[in-house]
Amino acid sequence: MATEQRVILKGDDIVPTDLQSRAQYLVLAEFCQGIINSLSDYRDGIAGLPRNVIKNAVDALRSAETGESYRFDQKPAAALGSYEQVRTLEQVFRKPDQLEEALSLLNGLLTENSQQSDANDVIKLFTRLQTKALWNFEQPVPIAPPDIGELCRAFKTA
Repeated sequence: MATEQRVILKGDDIVPTDLQSRAQYLVLAEFCQGIINSLSDYRDGIAGLPRNVIKNAVDALRSAETGESYRFDQKPAAALGSYEQVRTLEQVFRKPDQLEEALSLLNGLLTENSQQSDANDVIKLFTRLQTKALWNFEQPVPIAPPDIGELCRAFKTA
């Protein structure tokens, strides 16, 4: 299977950007959309609390936080398992305590005292993450490994 590959030139950076890597942003956006839809239905009284969806989201965020590979039943997960997805998560949660706050909100929904209105904060959170993932798909930021950048500078000075 051939993938589209193009080179983005920006300053001293030369970075190949292939469609498969960019597709990881769409996978993350789809993951967020599933959470948003499930919680919206719960908030609106259409469906019950989507405990399995919330638990999967908690597992995904925890695995990204610890750096572990996120897996469902020994198969690689669809979200937060690639560099692009984790980088997007880090762009949304810039402060160290923001990820913990997100986990706290998700875990709060699983308590007996949770209410449908509590889902709004989680919906907003995953809407921000989804928006950033879609933006990154549309406007990929070239990131050159340090050794390639150094090699390019060395060729310019030679």
